[in-house]
Amino acid sequence: MSRVKDISRRTFLKGAGAVAASSLLPHFPNIVRADNHEINLVGWGGEFREAQYKAAEEATGIKIIQEGLPTGSWSDVMQKYTLWGQTGYSHADIMFLDDLLGGMYGINGWALDLSDLNAYTDNADDLTDSVNVLDNAMGGVFRIFYFMGATPFFYNTDLVPEHPATWDDFVSAGLAATDQEAGVWGWRPLGGGGHAFNTVLLALHHTGADLQALDDDATRAALQWMYDWVNDYEITPPSTINEGWNEVIGLMAGGKAGMVWGYEGMYNNITSTVDTSVTEDNLAWGRFPMGPANDSLLIHGWGYSIPTASKKREQAREVLEFLGSYDQLKAVALVNVMPGLKSLFEDEEVVAQIPILSLTNPSWGEITHGAQFRYPIVNNPQVSQLWSMFDQLGESILSGERNVDQAFQWLQEEHTIIRQAE
Repeated sequence: MSRVKDISRRTFLKGAGAVAASSLLPHFPNIVRADNHEINLVGWGGEFREAQYKAAEEATGIKIIQEGLPTGSWSDVMQKYTLWGQTGYSHADIMFLDDLLGGMYGINGWALDLSDLNAYTDNADDLTDSVNVLDNAMGGVFRIFYFMGATPFFYNTDLVPEHPATWDDFVSAGLAATDQEAGVWGWRPLGGGGHAFNTVLLALHHTGADLQALDDDATRAALQWMYDWVNDYEITPPSTINEGWNEVIGLMAGGKAGMVWGYEGMYNNITSTVDTSVTEDNLAWGRFPMGPANDSLLIHGWGYSIPTASKKREQAREVLEFLGSYDQLKAVALVNVMPGLKSLFEDEEVVAQIPILSLTNPSWGEITHGAQFRYPIVNNPQVSQLWSMFDQLGESILSGERNVDQAFQWLQEEHTIIRQAE
């Protein structure tokens, strides 16, 4: 396997370290209460962000005291944020939130509606359709997005010469690429490292499952589809449940994977891995092979949010007017952060900094058209419980711990318990 650079999936830049988180956050940050000209921000640090916070202070007269995000397993992070929300933790005035955390804070009433900010209204027509759909599902605008990524379908054209258009094409391509003795597998989804829930959601979206009930034939078909990768078609290895972000990048770069799904940052990581056999010449991408219902990607993002428990709401709003302005959102994109505004997809300066935006056939806009957020997790009050349920479901199916009937029954039981708590 090719040697992979030190990459963390949960870092903000997914490999672009200019804006990576730098400081640690204990269970409750040891923050000194800011005065009326200071606010506390829980978010990323680093050279760029420090300069941006200083510029915000010069523009608003409000100093930003920055603390890093929690570290540890994602389940630990979710538990910390849940506790902060439930207890009305008031020492954070602005938070950087991803989709799961943003969904939890928005749907539970722990974040302010930001729809009256100029930072939102001035850019409203430039937002992707996916953001508008999310805001409608959430019943408000609870984040100003500064980053918007997705989950493209990648393939090595040396092993899979053409993009598979349908599920049948996908299976045929996977079988042709697989050489088990050589350790080459046609399809290596992200099955480990906390990514199995995304693999499940992709399958559910592609079969057109009822995401609220999760008890229909399309839900069962999604589980069957995943189970068959390993147990019937044998295009995916049983080890997939141990293959997370770093592992899949290394396997793809080492020529051991015909097809993978990943995040947008994976393109640069694969092609820049030491001794990679996959370069810009043979790494292709596209939408997913068309399933029974659709071929859409999942979309994901990070944004600025103001907790309802903040005692400095007005100061925080003023700072967000600066951080969420078009110029500042573009400044973030110029440090190799995928933007959330459509106009920046074709901005020459931004494209020069984010090579994946220069790809064509298909373009980023074409790939992400119709992409959906992580429903039904992000628009449900039981965000943490649903995330855990889907992640366990994915691991049990891909590992063979449960067959399809057993997994479907387990899903019904777990989902019923979670819905009773809504």
